[in-house]
Amino acid sequence: MKGNDTDKNGTVWTKLSSGMDCYFFPMPNYEEKMAAIVVKAGSNFLACSDGRAEKPLQFPEGTAHFIEHRLFRQRWGDAFATFSKKGASANAFTDPQKTVYYFSCQENFFENLYLLLSFVQNPYFLEEETEQEKSIIESEITMYDDDPDWRVYYQLLQAMYHRHPIRIPIAGDHKAMKKIDYKVLQQAYDCMYTPDRFSLICGGDIPVRKIIEAAGMIKKGKTGEKPLFEREPEEIKESYVEGKLGISRPIFQIGFKMTPVGEGVLRQRILMSILLDILTGESSAFFQEAYFKKYLDEPLGQAYFSGEGYAFCVFSGTGERGKEVSELLLQHLERLCNEGVQENDFRRIRKKQIGRFIRRSQSVSGMVLGQMEWALEDASAGEAFHLIKSVKKIEVDRLLRNALVKEKMVLSVMR
Repeated sequence: MKGNDTDKNGTVWTKLSSGMDCYFFPMPNYEEKMAAIVVKAGSNFLACSDGRAEKPLQFPEGTAHFIEHRLFRQRWGDAFATFSKKGASANAFTDPQKTVYYFSCQENFFENLYLLLSFVQNPYFLEEETEQEKSIIESEITMYDDDPDWRVYYQLLQAMYHRHPIRIPIAGDHKAMKKIDYKVLQQAYDCMYTPDRFSLICGGDIPVRKIIEAAGMIKKGKTGEKPLFEREPEEIKESYVEGKLGISRPIFQIGFKMTPVGEGVLRQRILMSILLDILTGESSAFFQEAYFKKYLDEPLGQAYFSGEGYAFCVFSGTGERGKEVSELLLQHLERLCNEGVQENDFRRIRKKQIGRFIRRSQSVSGMVLGQMEWALEDASAGEAFHLIKSVKKIEVDRLLRNALVKEKMVLSVMR
């Protein structure tokens, strides 16, 4: 993304002198207004070089998530409660690649926007309050430990990855919590929360120029250092893992470890979304056979994830036949590799993707939430839409033959 521009769909984007990217979706006559700040630093950000220390800085697991919890607490009070008083619904979340703070409202948009822009660049970490927060986060960790879907997913990643932090739960664990104090939070904040890592996204009936003026309050700072990662082996750690939680019906996930993409990440995500739908969607030959054999009573959930140093896809299902489903999936994968994707199937699924995007474009929250992902690749909504329309069947065929490899498949079961 360079300079200022406007997409054919009306999306405006610009880069401010502070280094922050801005994306705006002017949608006249919509009641809802929404704004978000995306920080391109998530739970995977566990080590970096700040250019001053002799050794890389190391942060305990769960540090980014801990900052998300504490940043709402300001010197003057609770920012979360203040949003509520101003008629806004506010929230935040951390994932492996980013931390996001956002609000939606119908009135007092600029009051809430100034609040958002203010608190993300003014941390107030106190020793006593940091220690008190640990009990809240530890309760959250315990809650996730009892969640079968969460457990089977991280069980899968820990079988798939040897060293990459994607294998570590976003909130860390109880042991990691003991290593985090207010000094660690401040040090990590200084590394992660630099303006060149910020993206401001706004949607609704909004005055773009006035928002750009308001966003000028983001101070120009140092350029952020890239996170450091240990070298991750190409092979998986183990092909089968099983856990027990005493649930009434087993759940399972089938994953394929993939080679990370250096460039064209957004294009690859679109291609993978099409490929996964062709392979296991409701109209696929795989699902028809799995349903006929009573392995499945509904299509597998499917998702593709990628980021710096990692890429993988996941298929999720329920029932006792996880092993049989994984074997059947490999059979259909081999057949599809040999025969190639049918042109009609490719066109149908691509139209489905285009339709989803068009429906999303009718919603303020849909566009803002979508841009949270596109911003990670410095792409606008218009660029994402152009990519969906421009992908070719030959690209899906090429990806099919190289991306999903039997030797890199993992089956994770939770009973």
